[in-house]
Amino acid sequence: MTRFFAHRLAPEIILLFATALWGLAFLIVHLGVATVPPLPFVALRFATAAIMVRLLTGAKLSRVTATELRAGPLIGLAMLGGYGLQAIGLQTIGAGRAAFIGALYVPLVPILQWIVLGRRPEKHIWISVVLATAGMIALANPIDVLPGRAATGFGRGDAFTLAATLAVATELLLMAQFAPRVDPRRLAILECVAVAIYAVAVSLLTGQRLPAIAPFWLACALGLGAASAFLQVSSNWAMRRVPAPRAMLIFATEPVWAGLFGALHGEPMGLSTLLGATLIISALVVNASRRDSRSAPPAAVSSK
Repeated sequence: MTRFFAHRLAPEIILLFATALWGLAFLIVHLGVATVPPLPFVALRFATAAIMVRLLTGAKLSRVTATELRAGPLIGLAMLGGYGLQAIGLQTIGAGRAAFIGALYVPLVPILQWIVLGRRPEKHIWISVVLATAGMIALANPIDVLPGRAATGFGRGDAFTLAATLAVATELLLMAQFAPRVDPRRLAILECVAVAIYAVAVSLLTGQRLPAIAPFWLACALGLGAASAFLQVSSNWAMRRVPAPRAMLIFATEPVWAGLFGALHGEPMGLSTLLGATLIISALVVNASRRDSRSAPPAAVSSK
């Protein structure tokens, strides 16, 4: 195991595995929130994740630093914005349209890094971003609305979903900035605790309550919590070693995994899905064809 983590490709392999789990999580959340309000579900999931990270890693919060105390709640707030605003958007637009808008964080992060941090992406990164974006458009089929509703341009649901995308991009930029200066285990605990607390607070303000305990949704929430514990720790470790643009393109495979797990669950997978998957894999190949030795190691990573 030690030899694996010492391998130069280990961080990218871990991010790819994490992205596959995120794809599976999309289906699990979809099934879970069918019977549970979104914010209480998120609160239970991330409370479980915080406990699991503490038990599995033995992280000592008594050693928490001032930087970590700033980073955890700040990143957690951005994470809650991503989850909450997307849920509101999905009340009025279909999943495909929301997935297209939400996936814009992949090209958005390198652009924001350029604008905010002055890190101009290399040309091959821009080519990869274009391919990945085209692939996600094909996967999502953005002309997708709920039954009985016509596509009427950019509406309220689109605005909430776009705001969620900006929250995700903000989260990734924050993590990229804090990653080199924090312990990934303690940061993961603080992030998860922050999300759980914020979600409980908003749930109380909006009148969302947990229904009577049922084995299915409880298993979904607790299972996602355990998965989130692994994802937070492993991704926080890997993001310190993978350039942010490369990490974003690995994350671009999430719709491919989500489509695969959805197909296994019985959802149709047509030519548009296959075309999108091909374009995204092509983006990864283009990106991997040239490694920029001048790139700074820290990468941003999403929390799903």
